Amino acid sequence: MNCKDIQAVMIDFLDQALPADVAAEVKEHLGSCAECSREAGELQVLLTTMKNREQQLPSPALRENFNTMLQSELNMEAMSSLLQTPEKEEQPRGRMIAFFSSAIGRAAAAVILIAGGIGIGMAIKTGPASNMVAKNDIDSLKTVVHEMERKMNEQELLSGIDDESASERIKAVSYADQMSSPDQNVIDALFNSLNNDKNVNVRLAALYSLSRFTDRHIVRDSLVSSLRIQTEPIIQVVLINLLTEKRERNAIGPIRDIMTNKKTLKEVKDAAQKSLTVL
Repeated sequence: MNCKDIQAVMIDFLDQALPADVAAEVKEHLGSCAECSREAGELQVLLTTMKNREQQLPSPALRENFNTMLQSELNMEAMSSLLQTPEKEEQPRGRMIAFFSSAIGRAAAAVILIAGGIGIGMAIKTGPASNMVAKNDIDSLKTVVHEMERKMNEQELLSGIDDESASERIKAVSYADQMSSPDQNVIDALFNSLNNDKNVNVRLAALYSLSRFTDRHIVRDSLVSSLRIQTEPIIQVVLINLLTEKRERNAIGPIRDIMTNKKTLKEVKDAAQKSLTVL
């Protein structure tokens, strides 16, 4: 079983709901794959937390005043509110549907619908004080959903970045565009693609993704190191322009090396010369 196969049955494995032979394969894979083992540990913590969470039930007054149809409408309103992100452009509908179709997404949706619907119902029933409590609960649930979405993006990137298809690798790299603050595993994976992928379009896509995180000193240093080993003209030019835009003076040495290299194309040398006048 590969990592994608493991992801598909992870929750059933943790719930001990798999046939013995399949469970044995999953266990063997987790013993040899650090990434999947880490994911399994984190998912186990999440599932345990959800199971141990104190159940919040509506008050008798709430049940008396709201019928089933109205409560269902409130639940859907809560879900709609949670999926809206005013700070950034709304995510494509297809990606969110895919998330809530997954096993972990369905678990999250169940918690959100119950807590969100109850919270809104209590706010309508009891007034401003409870309204503030409900708002805080929904804000907390939004944080949970956004964190789950971040983890989903990270998993998609890390699992697809080694796919045999170049288009799938480009798609995997693009998941970094949905991350405001990716962890070092994601950054390392992007640099691995930039420096080692055999397809120039994948490498270029990785570079564009990395350009969003040049506020990090370690990313700029790694881009300088990457410039020293790049031989593809378009990658060289984009890297030179990016580092020049960021006024990265550590790039001066690699840029001069590119200019003095007899194999460097004239267009790349011209870009390098212009960058040196700026730096």
